Amino acid sequence: MLRTLSLSSLLGAALAAAPVAQSAPKIIGATGVTPTVLSQDVGTCAPMTCTPGGIGPAFNPFTGATAYDPTRGRGLWITDGLMLAKVDPRNSCAPLCPPIPFPNTTPNNPVTGMAYNEITNTLFVTDLSNVIRWYNVSGSCSLTIVGRCIATVPPGLRLTSCATDDLNGLIYYTATDPTMSGGIVFCAPQTAPCSIICSFVVNSCGGNPMGPLVGAAWDACQGGLWLTDGRQTTLRQLGAGCALGPELQCCINPTFEPYTGIDLLPSTEDPAGPNCTSGTCNICPTMAHTLVGDPTLGNPSFGLLLDDAPSGSSAFVFLNIGACASPGVFAPPLCAPLLVPVVPPPGSAGPFFVPGAGCGDVFLPLGPLPGAPSLCGLTLSTQWVGFCPGGGTFSSNCLSWTITSS
Repeated sequence: MLRTLSLSSLLGAALAAAPVAQSAPKIIGATGVTPTVLSQDVGTCAPMTCTPGGIGPAFNPFTGATAYDPTRGRGLWITDGLMLAKVDPRNSCAPLCPPIPFPNTTPNNPVTGMAYNEITNTLFVTDLSNVIRWYNVSGSCSLTIVGRCIATVPPGLRLTSCATDDLNGLIYYTATDPTMSGGIVFCAPQTAPCSIICSFVVNSCGGNPMGPLVGAAWDACQGGLWLTDGRQTTLRQLGAGCALGPELQCCINPTFEPYTGIDLLPSTEDPAGPNCTSGTCNICPTMAHTLVGDPTLGNPSFGLLLDDAPSGSSAFVFLNIGACASPGVFAPPLCAPLLVPVVPPPGSAGPFFVPGAGCGDVFLPLGPLPGAPSLCGLTLSTQWVGFCPGGGTFSSNCLSWTITSS
C-alpha cells in the first residue's frame, strides 16, 4: 500500500508541475443503418469505422445509443434500442459482452441514449417513453436497475440522448421531434435526473442548421457538450447555469452511416521499445507493459500492468513527464535502454515481487486519477525494469499515455 501511495503522490506532483499540451480523443458512436461503430478525431474529424456483431439497425430515427467505459473493460456499450452489447473499439469491434436484450426495455420504450459514470459505476439511459433509468454495472456485462423517473419535457418532444458530467455530478439530456431543428438540452443533478436545473437550445453546426439531435457527450477537458444530429456534430462550451458559450468544433460525418449516439473515446497509449530478459531470468515471450483502464479524469480503476514477467524477480516502475524518448539511456546491467525521459529525473516505485511459477503479473493501481481539467493533454511515460536472483535482468516496453476525458 505504501508503494502505491508513493507512486500516486509522485503522479500528482508531476501533474501539478507539468506543462499542458492538447490531447486528441475521438468522438465515437454507433450508427443506425448497417450498423457500424464510427469514430472521428476531435481535431481533424478524420473518420474510422469497425463493424460490431449482434446489433441490428435502429428501427426508429431516435433509437440507439453509445456509452464508453474507460475502466478495466475499456469497452464501448452500444444498443440499437432493444439489444445491448459491448465491444472493443480499438480492436476491430471485438466482442467484450455478447448481445443481450436490454433490461427493462420493450418495443414501446426503446433506448435512445446512454451515458456511463465510471466514478459511481452508473449507466444512465433515456428511452422513447421519456423515462430516464439508471443501472449499476456489475462485473463487466451485467446491469441492475437502481431507479427511474419521467422527464418533464414540452408536449410532443421525445428524449433522444444523454451525457454525464461526472466531475460535477450532472446529467444532460436532449429532447426533440422529427420536424425540429436541433433540440432542447436539459441539465439535472445525477442524484435526481428529472429535477431539471436549466435548459438551452442548440440548432446549428458551423453556422448550418442541424436536424433533430440524436446524441450527446460531455467533454470535461473542453468544458463543453458534443451534440449530433447524426450527420453534424458540434462542440459547444458550457458554463454554470446552462450558460451557452462559443462553438469550439463542428465535425461533419462523411459516411453514409448517421450516428445514433455518441461518446468520447480517450486517446490511446503509444508503446515504444522492446521487452527483453537476460541472465538468469525466465524467458517470458508475452511479457509486456500495458494499461488497465484509460487515464481519464477521475477514473477510479486506472493502473499500470506488468504482464508475464519473470517470476521471483523484483520489479520497479519508472514514471516521468513527456513521451517515451528514443534512443533512451543505456543503464547496464539492463538489457534494453530506459526510454522514460531522464530530464528531469524520473520517479520510481518498488520493488514489487513478481508472483507465479514461471511468469507472473504485477498490477499497480493509480486510481482515482485527479479530476482537474487543467491536467488534460498531459503526457507521461512509464516503464518497468526488474532483477532476477542470480544476476539476471529484464526490461519492459515503455508506454506514453495522455490524460483525457471520456
